[in-house]
Amino acid sequence: MSWFFLLLSVIVWAQPDSSFVFVRGGTFRMGANDGQQDERPRHRVRVSDFYVSRTEITNAQYVKFLNAKGNQRQGNTEWIDLSGSWRSYKCPIYQKDGKFYVRPGYENYPVAFVSWWGAEAYAEWVGGRLPTEAEWEYLAQKADSLVKGKKIFTIARLRENSGYKPNPVATLNPTPPGIYDLFGNMYEWCYDWYDEDYYRKSPRRNPLGPENGQMKVIRGGSWETAASSVRITNRAALGPDNNNITVGFRVVIPTKKWKKFISNTAVQYGHKDF
Repeated sequence: MSWFFLLLSVIVWAQPDSSFVFVRGGTFRMGANDGQQDERPRHRVRVSDFYVSRTEITNAQYVKFLNAKGNQRQGNTEWIDLSGSWRSYKCPIYQKDGKFYVRPGYENYPVAFVSWWGAEAYAEWVGGRLPTEAEWEYLAQKADSLVKGKKIFTIARLRENSGYKPNPVATLNPTPPGIYDLFGNMYEWCYDWYDEDYYRKSPRRNPLGPENGQMKVIRGGSWETAASSVRITNRAALGPDNNNITVGFRVVIPTKKWKKFISNTAVQYGHKDF
């Protein structure tokens, strides 16, 4: 009987629900020789199959996590800054009598003011992790033709069409293979530490980023990014303790056994291994 339940758990893990879409792995050219210094050199990378969440994680999804795990402190910050605000936009998640809630009307907005630690903790809670930078760019390459010219406004909420604030998820067209807001609305935390010279030494298969660093990679641009600045190879970074109005995240569930780095920084901050 125990073997039956073990097999069942493996099957469930390998088949995420409909909020995820399957991505067939493959080889692609990552980076750009004519881009910024940290995008060079263009190099060949192969990523394995994975599942990815169709949308950036929403306030409604994150509240379920908070009610299960609490708003813990990791690194030098809490997972989510409930007092976070920018102009008239305030964090829509609040705590009352020990429970977490979303202000009505904001359930389907992407969660904001979440640190890298809070994003990764959620991802682990649902059985996955944050996407690697290579996985993110692999998805972006599939949307290459949609990022040029006015087509970008059919798939991305940017400075010109966002009202200069976050928007609900999935209000525009998806990009292959059926995911929303990969560009715009919110920058997205990636798994990797940032190193501007990493592409010169990156492994060619499932690169994880450097073992240590000061900042984490963020990708995709946000609601305040100008369309002219959006490129599929553009890299950006932010300290993992930042709870920022422009940064959210999505989740990846790998189909193969995953091994992560145990870095000194991760041990110091109490980050869990997969």
